[in-house]
Amino acid sequence: MRTRSENRDCARFCFELPVIIEECGTGIHFNARMFNYSLQGMYFESDLSLLSGTRVNVWLANIVGSSLPDIDFAEVRWCEEINGAVVLYNYGAGIRYHHPLTIREFPRQFQVIPGGLKDPGH
Repeated sequence: MRTRSENRDCARFCFELPVIIEECGTGIHFNARMFNYSLQGMYFESDLSLLSGTRVNVWLANIVGSSLPDIDFAEVRWCEEINGAVVLYNYGAGIRYHHPLTIREFPRQFQVIPGGLKDPGH
């Protein structure tokens, strides 16, 4: 993960979660993994090299359905190649939301959806 001194307006919360990234206007979706987030932005890793200023949508679930993205129109602030011995993805990126979340929206936006197989007896 990217290392540098903290120079942010909002506190970051470390939380690892699979996400889907769409470069706005393309309709093409890419798997990624979020590693931290705040009210104003997010850090994720993917195999997608994005240019600064690129607009993206973010879904917090594994399947993109007909519903709206959880984060609509975020802007890529930076994207760097990850150089490491064992990495899941090739690039790390920081995005800033077009409309920052409010404290009231925050818990609703980032809900963990339980998954896995259910016991057929229940």
